[in-house]
Amino acid sequence: MLAAGFRSTKVTVSGTQKTCLCRFSISSRSEARLPYFHKQLVKTQEKQSAGAVPHSLTPLSPPPPPPRFPSAASSTKPATSTDGASTISKRQAFKSLTPSNQLMHEIRVLGLGANSETWSFDKSGRAGNKTIRPWDKKLSPEEWKEQQKEKRLPPKQVWFEQRTNKVIEKEQVKFPSMRFVAGAISMKSVPKEDALLKLIRPDLFDDLESVSKLLAEAKEGGDSSKEEVSETEKLEPRLAMGPEEIRQLESRKRSKELDIKDSILQEIAIVGRSNVGKSTMLNTLTESPNTARVSSKPGLTRQLNFYRCGDKFVVVDMPGYGFAFAKEADKIAWKELIEEYLGSRKTLRRIYVMIDARHGLKVADKEFLTMLDSKSKKFQVVLTKCDLVSPPDLARCYMLVQDELKKTFRNAITDRLLMVSSYTGAGMNNLRKDMLFVTGQNILVRERERPKSTLR
Repeated sequence: MLAAGFRSTKVTVSGTQKTCLCRFSISSRSEARLPYFHKQLVKTQEKQSAGAVPHSLTPLSPPPPPPRFPSAASSTKPATSTDGASTISKRQAFKSLTPSNQLMHEIRVLGLGANSETWSFDKSGRAGNKTIRPWDKKLSPEEWKEQQKEKRLPPKQVWFEQRTNKVIEKEQVKFPSMRFVAGAISMKSVPKEDALLKLIRPDLFDDLESVSKLLAEAKEGGDSSKEEVSETEKLEPRLAMGPEEIRQLESRKRSKELDIKDSILQEIAIVGRSNVGKSTMLNTLTESPNTARVSSKPGLTRQLNFYRCGDKFVVVDMPGYGFAFAKEADKIAWKELIEEYLGSRKTLRRIYVMIDARHGLKVADKEFLTMLDSKSKKFQVVLTKCDLVSPPDLARCYMLVQDELKKTFRNAITDRLLMVSSYTGAGMNNLRKDMLFVTGQNILVRERERPKSTLR
């Protein structure tokens, strides 16, 4: 029978002796079966004697990562700028901006921003889901009701659908239907103003051609000095007109030519970075999903696409600048085509530059706006994808873009920026009104009937 027992053993741990009980067996060759941690301590002592790194029973924490921007003299003090003030990140600076109440009210009224149907605003400087209660300002309920009557907020101009989360604007702006007319890969294939008008209104040129034909036949019929006449000309009847009728035909021809000259259609250009939502915006603008081709892949639009808006004006959808799934040579060709068209087109009335509301002005946007500014072309900035940004962040982006345009670009329209959402349809009425106003068309507005499937 094997005998076993316990005895006290002295163990040295980090220079201090500790006493512990160790189990031993008589049948074993060693005096005692030491615990596991004692073996580790022995190994540690051996490694220390060999000059190796000491082993710890607890796993060592990984070393801290090196600083992203290492400095020559490392210190534990917070980073400071040259004027001594502590630096903050771009996000903190962005969040520190305080939008004006008027801008926040406009966003609320138009139904812009993410979850805008649950967002509420007031005129006390607060913006959020929380509304001001009477006890926040220590007012009596009567005084509170009076202030609410005096500072009554304007009613929302939109309804929200329950199922689709779409925005239905109460005003219905009559906008002409859009249809594709022509496309141009290079500047040589861009149709001229009269050729574009002939594609859209061929009746004007048919009238001019008929009048010119009558005038030519009348002049030939009145010419009797011609002795030799062919057999085909003998069979065709000649028009015998007097000088007075010929003068009337000439005046009629001149009036037709003037009508064509006055009917040259004005053009509006839609420009922006690749995948900023230009084609989707055109579909929402006309309330038709098949107006322009849409894709999530940047660089789908590879030419100038001319769309007729009835017989009133022409909208030109352009390729995007910046990143695109295309060859570098194609990108350079698109850039040259856009610059040459914008610089040489005489019937161009307004350039709408689409900016993503989530990112604001990027480097590619600033370079393109600088090119437009050098060519002395007026342009209007439109913030797109406003349904993906919260209302306060949308207002802050609005402020930053507006300040940058005022400081840098003299040909930018900075009085008011347009904000739209192609997904929900919010803000589209303002864009429709601006386009009609620029091209000199009548703006017809009527009240829309309230749909049955709306929240309020």
